[in-house]
Amino acid sequence: MRRLLLLSTILAGSPVVPASAALAADVFASYTADHTDDRHTDDPHTTGGQTSAAPAAPQAPSVTAADDTQSPLDQIVVTATRRAEALRDVPASVSTVSRADFEQKGVLFIGDELTDLPGVLVSKNDMGTYTSISLRGVPNKIHNDTLVVLMDGVPFVTGDGEVDLEQLPFGAVGKVDVVRGPMSALYGRGAISGTINYQTRDVTDQPLREVTLQAGSDGWLHADALLQTPTVQGGALLVDVGSERGDGWRDRTSRRERNLFLKHVLDMGTAGRLTVTATWVDTRQGLAGELPVDSRGELIDLPGGRKANWNEDNAGFNKRMATATATYEVDLDEGLVATTKLHIRQALTSALQGAANEYDPTAGSVTFTGFRVDGNTVTGYGEQQLAWTRGPWQVLGGVSFEQVRAHHTEHWTGQLDDTYFYGQQRSIQTGADLNTSDWVSDVLLNAYGRDRAYAGYVQVDRTIGPVTLDVGGRYDHFQRHVDFGPTTSGGADGTITPGGTADDSNSHFSPKASATWKVTPQVSAYVAYGQGFSSGFGPLWSFRSREKGLNPELADNVEAGVKGDAFGGLLSGGVTVYRLQRNDLLQVLEVNGVQRTINTGKQLSQGVELQGTARLDSVVPHLSADVTYGYTEAYWLRDKFVEADTLVEHDFTGKRIQGVPRHTGSIALNQGLPEWGVSAKLWVEMFGDYAYDNQNSRISGGYALWNTTWTWTPKGQDTLDLGLTVRNLLDRKVNLIEADDNGPLGAFPQPPRQFLATAKVRF
Repeated sequence: MRRLLLLSTILAGSPVVPASAALAADVFASYTADHTDDRHTDDPHTTGGQTSAAPAAPQAPSVTAADDTQSPLDQIVVTATRRAEALRDVPASVSTVSRADFEQKGVLFIGDELTDLPGVLVSKNDMGTYTSISLRGVPNKIHNDTLVVLMDGVPFVTGDGEVDLEQLPFGAVGKVDVVRGPMSALYGRGAISGTINYQTRDVTDQPLREVTLQAGSDGWLHADALLQTPTVQGGALLVDVGSERGDGWRDRTSRRERNLFLKHVLDMGTAGRLTVTATWVDTRQGLAGELPVDSRGELIDLPGGRKANWNEDNAGFNKRMATATATYEVDLDEGLVATTKLHIRQALTSALQGAANEYDPTAGSVTFTGFRVDGNTVTGYGEQQLAWTRGPWQVLGGVSFEQVRAHHTEHWTGQLDDTYFYGQQRSIQTGADLNTSDWVSDVLLNAYGRDRAYAGYVQVDRTIGPVTLDVGGRYDHFQRHVDFGPTTSGGADGTITPGGTADDSNSHFSPKASATWKVTPQVSAYVAYGQGFSSGFGPLWSFRSREKGLNPELADNVEAGVKGDAFGGLLSGGVTVYRLQRNDLLQVLEVNGVQRTINTGKQLSQGVELQGTARLDSVVPHLSADVTYGYTEAYWLRDKFVEADTLVEHDFTGKRIQGVPRHTGSIALNQGLPEWGVSAKLWVEMFGDYAYDNQNSRISGGYALWNTTWTWTPKGQDTLDLGLTVRNLLDRKVNLIEADDNGPLGAFPQPPRQFLATAKVRF
């Protein structure tokens, strides 16, 4: 348990509908109000997570005049149902963020584009590192293990059954869909609280050359070059190359990254459509750890203040990732489309990172646990899907196979005794290490893991007048086998534990159902039920003690919502109410004097999610506002367990979930000045007070961050955009509290005021 808490500490850490609908236009921009009489687009083409591979409409420039006719709810999304549908007709709580949205806001790192979405909590450590996401107040057991993250419909899961966001090629992203609520009926294991689908950029047959340059606070420099060109008949290629560097606002947190993105689309007429993508990313990032706090979660006044880095020397990570995906879509008959998807990727990762120990004010030092993990993960994924449309019927089904092979090693270095678990003490006066003579180095993990998942899914829709009924489900069979090598404890003269093997397998069927009522062509209402599950296998290091006969952890979600336009399109948006209950959570209990892992925990989340846009042209020409709000009531129905190493019993039943505020929201004002070629945005992100720890010893920490961005495109041309973004405009000092079961442990200070200047030139 001690090791679990340390690793938990290590790994923890746009308006939803844009004011200008033109910024959200994509390959389905031709979808018009004439189609809104029916829920579906009557186009069966889908790739189960990305839009059709046919060349898309040209991407709009950064500054665009507002479209006064198209509603933001006419945007097309695929992720929620694996079919192309208008946002207003999707029976789920969905947010979509385009590349134009997050570029305008000066987003630099993956995850930051989600910070103002309802029901989404984003926690960050340093510059774009170990970003943790929670949906609907559902806590992660270790790190991003209660949601599914996709790229073009392909699951991005590590060998530990988690999502490492920094392994996704953010430079390749053109759009992000966030679907809140369990989605295992479509995407399988892990989709407990929701699904996030990062879709790669659209490719068009319009020649385009584009260069983007950025400079910002703390030595930030970014350069990106994009080329788009026709190739063979019906084909088009997009190539994007990027490089970035920064010194970091905290000590020893520099960053270097290089990335490459290739995408080719080929429309072969009746022979089908083929899309091929490839990405490569090489990232090096220095890491600072938590800062010490007192029992109330307040920062302790130490030399260096909020910028100080007490972590072990050379702490940081290096991640090199390469991916390749091929999607082939063909019309087999009228209304019948087959889609084949193949994907392979490799991630080489290395992280040297310490975990903060409880601060002892009498010691004159700060202590971190020395830890290094190296991983080599190779993932293969294949999927075959059929989509059939005939009159009021739509049927979609498919099968998939995924294999994840991972080799993980863990090296721990520091003082190992009754006081410290590989502790490294650093003097608060000199910054020097104090106890190096007592350090030992051990290999606590050398594991070769193989996860396999087989699945089959089906979804049937039937439209009866203004009502569309949907039922579906997915069967998953999943298995893991791990070979463990020998480990050491106590250094060269310590003990050696021989290797061994562990394996387990299980199956689960996840149902879903919904009903959507087209109240008017502009307004839809829905009710929906969905189930999510987690295999519960956990990280490789914890699997050695896996007990057989455990059930998957489950989540059942019921929600109802309304989406629509009012007052002639002056108001657009939606509201959802939900109740999500998790059951059969794995917990350690003492049974007849023996510690056992049992499916016994329960957790409840319930709340409201609201998102909307208002056109305020009648007040001020070209003015609009975007509002999001999330109310989340998340607490434990049953959370009673025993710490494995100390045998201390904890009971947090009835307590609020650590780190989850009841209230979050954002307000944005968007002002266009087309006569000057200027667009401006002022927005505030609000985060309510939250429980610092599972004991709920203190509820505080709420904040509001103001931000602004200005973009200028010289009048009469669209080849140059100049932008200036200021994040944390009022330089608010925000600290995110980390805690263990005994109370606050440390805090990750969030960035101060940041400036970013951008120049984009199109040729």
